Amino acid sequence: MHTEAKHSISGSVIHTDAPKDHDGEGKDFAPTDLLASSLGTCVITIMGIEARRREWELGKIVIDVYKSMTSEGPRKIKTLELEIFMPSELDTEKYKILQRIAEDCPVKLSLERSVDIKLNWHQTKI
Repeated sequence: MHTEAKHSISGSVIHTDAPKDHDGEGKDFAPTDLLASSLGTCVITIMGIEARRREWELGKIVIDVYKSMTSEGPRKIKTLELEIFMPSELDTEKYKILQRIAEDCPVKLSLERSVDIKLNWHQTKI
């Protein structure tokens, strides 16, 4: 029920555990939690890459990821909903460019045919 994955280059380690509602103890991320986290971190990363290329200061971005699982049939991820909180100081042009860039996140593009993905955008003081 518990696994360990080690990154071959950096040596970083990630542990997983099955969730409590699926025969685990829920002590670590479940594999589906890692998939959901991959989407959120990919969106932030791809926006950060674009901002650096354009020499923009992004400020702090926060993404909350919500995952729901299917209730019938084989257990799988049904939806991933991202609440993306962008700095309110970001001007409209940059904001729209970053929203468009987020749509090209490789994780999103890889998942969107099998998982319902929603990106909900908010500008706020963080």
